[in-house]
Order: sequence, then C-alpha cells, then structure tokens
Amino acid sequence: MAGSGIMRIGTIGTGQIVREVLTGITAAENVSCGAVYSRRQETGAALGKAFGVEKVYTELEPFLSDPELDVIYIASPNSLHAEQARLALEHGKHVLLEKPFTPTLRQARELFDLAEARGLFLLEAITTQSLPNYRALKKLLPQVGRVRVVQCCYSQYSSRYDALLAGQVTNVFNPAFAGGALMDINLYNLSFVVSLFGKPLEAVYQANRHANGVDTSGILILRYPDFVCTCEAAKDTWGINSAQIQGERGFLYIKDGCNWFSEVTLETKEGRETVNEQDPKLHWHYEMRELTGLIQAGDRTEYQRRKALTLDVVEILESVRI
Repeated sequence: MAGSGIMRIGTIGTGQIVREVLTGITAAENVSCGAVYSRRQETGAALGKAFGVEKVYTELEPFLSDPELDVIYIASPNSLHAEQARLALEHGKHVLLEKPFTPTLRQARELFDLAEARGLFLLEAITTQSLPNYRALKKLLPQVGRVRVVQCCYSQYSSRYDALLAGQVTNVFNPAFAGGALMDINLYNLSFVVSLFGKPLEAVYQANRHANGVDTSGILILRYPDFVCTCEAAKDTWGINSAQIQGERGFLYIKDGCNWFSEVTLETKEGRETVNEQDPKLHWHYEMRELTGLIQAGDRTEYQRRKALTLDVVEILESVRI
C-alpha cells in the first residue's frame, strides 16, 4: 500500500452513510481517509473538516489519479455506481462499492472482469457479513434442524417519502436512479438469506408502487427446496424490524433485523440462549476493518466467495424488478 503501509481510502459521496463509514475508518488500524470527493466544494470541505481530511476534490479525474489513494469507496446514487467503479478500476484503485452494487447483472460482471484483469479487488460494501453477531448466528444455525420458514422484515419510513407524496421525486424514489424499497433496504434481507442458503429456486416480488412506478414497499418471496422465505421491506411505513429462521428443532431470532443484528436468540426444546458479541458503536468499523483487511491480505479465496454472493444478489434483484 501507499507510503508507510497504511491503506488510504478516498470517498465518493457526502451522505450519512459516508459519515458512518468514515467513523468506522477512524477506528480501524492501518487505514485512513486520504481524500473526499464531492461535486460541491462547500459540501466536500464540510465533510473533510468533520473527519480531519485535508484533500477535497470536486473533479473525478484528479481524485482518481491521486497516487496516495489505494482504495475508492463509492456511495453515490445507485445509477452512478457502475460508471464510477469502472473509472476507479481503470485508474488502478481497489473499489468498495456501496450497496446496491449495480442495477444489472451485465454491469456487475463487466466490473468484476475488469477488476480481475487489473489484479484489483472489487467488493460490495454491505455490513451484515462483517458483524460478529452474524458469525455467531452461523455457528448456532445447525441447532434449529431442518429449516422450514425464514422471515425477514426491514421497515424504515423514509424522510423523503413525504416529499414524494408532495410531488418531489428524490433519487431514492426515482426509478431512473434504481431507487425504491427493494434496492435500498430489502437487499439487506436478500443478501442475508442468500449468504446462508445460496440462490433460491424461485423469486417473486409483490410491491406497493407510487404513480411513477417506484416500489415504496413490498414482499420478496423466495422458494428453496425445503423451505419458503419472505423478505419484507418498506420505506412508506415503520414497524418492528427482525428476522427469524424457523427449523424443526427450534428457531433463531435476530433483533432489529439482519442489517443491524443487535442480538441473536436461539430457542429449542432444551431452552433459550441469547448472544451479543458486538459493540453497536462499531457497526461500520467491523465492515471497514474486514474489507480493507481482505485487500491487504490479498485473500482471493474469500474474495471469490463474496463476488459469487454479490452476483447472485444482483441477478435476483434484476430479475424481480423486470
């Protein structure tokens, strides 16, 4: 890596998720933020000041050409992911691409092909698999026996939903920007289920849609050989977020849903056990530490596993949106 062995990350985007990620980076070892990019100088400068980052770029070319940057973290609108990731890879940078990865499978495959041709890492930035409680759940999973039903719920009333009802269409509710509940939050549920059980035999999506066609909420139904799964997500309501894996010998309950994973409870006929192995203040730290560590270690085996998962999720999302 550049200079003293510290991996230096450049960020694209200035939203709340970038601030959370930068907080995670500051807590990680051997990683620092070397520059931020924003189309507006004042917005980028404010972000840089908040996290002690001196370099602020308003043009992509000089930003991506900065020789001191090793990795580019991209958290721009969904429709810009593919092009910005391509440019970063062409400039020789590893890429952490915020979820949703790309709107289409073709784009995802092209990016992975480019990354491998350049000997670079391209990773989807989604927190779930990096959380200690996710790993704890995987260890407990065999105790529920043969899985028969899986239920995932993630409802989060969007601050931009009121604007949509008033006639103002923001990116998150714009079909042209690959917006909607499925792409924004239901993919957490989908990625979680596919990471544990692989691709389903069938996927069907039933959605509530605004007049512009965007899905404001919906239920994704996944059919597996031995069980059925429902992935529910909403940006037009709120509720109790959770996930359950029900088996013939017991069940696993995930408090606050499979993106937060606040704690995991296993209940069988033998009793109940609740596990919490993570600090809520380090939510994004776990992700940044793991992804950057994977790059630093050159772990191609784990990389290929994550790549396959990303491609499966992108394929399913694209198929049910059509």
